[in-house]
Amino acid sequence: MTPAFYKAYREESSRKRELLYVMNPNKFQACQYLIDYHEKRGDKIIVFCDNVWALRVYAQTLKKYFICGETKQHERMDILYKFQHDPTVMTIFLSKVGDTSIDLPEATCLIQVSSHYGSRRQEAQRLGKPNAK
Repeated sequence: MTPAFYKAYREESSRKRELLYVMNPNKFQACQYLIDYHEKRGDKIIVFCDNVWALRVYAQTLKKYFICGETKQHERMDILYKFQHDPTVMTIFLSKVGDTSIDLPEATCLIQVSSHYGSRRQEAQRLGKPNAK
């Protein structure tokens, strides 16, 4: 974390700490770097972020599609179709709705920005998403 974020992180309540943790500029830059790196390699990337507010900020700032609980079914299907078949859509952001209900064998890379420290099953579901090349 940057010094300013770390200072605020140590002084705040748990809710604000979570937001500072997920929105810290170093984490955002690392995510952006990893996406750029893997897209240049031709990887299809899923970025998981359980904090929906942060999910939107990351995805919109990086100009990527995202799916969360509020995403309408027809939008979800459109985004997933593009991810699977459109070579220009290399990255999508998913909230925890993507843990069990979405099958994306095209994914070759997974980045996890934040989680609510779910069960082992949740972690296994996420790790099982990308196929190793």
